[in-house]
Amino acid sequence: MGRRVIFLFTVFFLLISTGFSGCGEEETKESAGGRIYFLNDAETQLVAEGYEMKATFRDAQVQEFVDALAKEPEGRKLKKLLPDNVSLINFTFGEAEQLILNFDANYSSLSGITEILVRAALVKTFCQVDGVDYVEFYVNGIPYMIGEVPVGMMKAEDFIDNTSDEEFYTQVANVSVYFANEDGTALRESHRQVSYNTNIPMEQLVVEQLINGPIEEERAAGLYAALPEGTTLSKISTREGVCYLDLGGKFLDKPEGVNEAVVLYSIVNSLVELPNVNKVQIRVNGELQKSYQSFEMPEVFERNLDLIETEM
Repeated sequence: MGRRVIFLFTVFFLLISTGFSGCGEEETKESAGGRIYFLNDAETQLVAEGYEMKATFRDAQVQEFVDALAKEPEGRKLKKLLPDNVSLINFTFGEAEQLILNFDANYSSLSGITEILVRAALVKTFCQVDGVDYVEFYVNGIPYMIGEVPVGMMKAEDFIDNTSDEEFYTQVANVSVYFANEDGTALRESHRQVSYNTNIPMEQLVVEQLINGPIEEERAAGLYAALPEGTTLSKISTREGVCYLDLGGKFLDKPEGVNEAVVLYSIVNSLVELPNVNKVQIRVNGELQKSYQSFEMPEVFERNLDLIETEM
């Protein structure tokens, strides 16, 4: 079952150039380049600028992009990706064809849409280098985290350009969600690739997938909605591995033909697939429930593997 959520969060920054280090020089097959990415003046969008790469080796191409991005962009009211107090300590390369960017602690001062756009811009820029399939982010030698979730390796395709002035950026994530089987007695897993607004937490994204129910292809494969029609999500947050969610009163109207445990554990098992969630607490209209119809509810749920129907 593994925890599968590729939090692909968007773009990155780059900047100040002191003490950059690279692993052995590797000549690229062809000149990299084409575009480098900056922020618009309002920090709500990325703007691509044409760029002609001069270097021919992988390490030198990365350094050339680093130097180019550290300069103030010309015209069109563009802003460089990182403030002057944020420094790139060094860069190295991993065995998975990933470029590892290691920033100082000031990178953690970036937040919200600005940090997301910065991260996305760096990924899109550096993945143009031949031999760099992914970009991975570190802060003072430690993997960069968003909350309790490591950002991990990202590729350019993980980010979908925002072409409007709205203050969000769209990202792609792979999630696992559980729906009811045909007779409502067990759970069946579905793997989805979802584009989503990066301003919302992954826990909310997962529950919204359950509320929306199976898509046409999933229904054709024998997956059915486990949550009652009209279920709404009021609040959701995760602290110290426990996801706390509060659902609207319609959740108490169990769907006909679906086992109570299947309804509850469709939520629990789906959320526990996230790397930062180990347990789940479910409230309805702000109140803990002693039971869900005939099913006695614990204060905190853990994953239930016994309800999962294996594929034939």
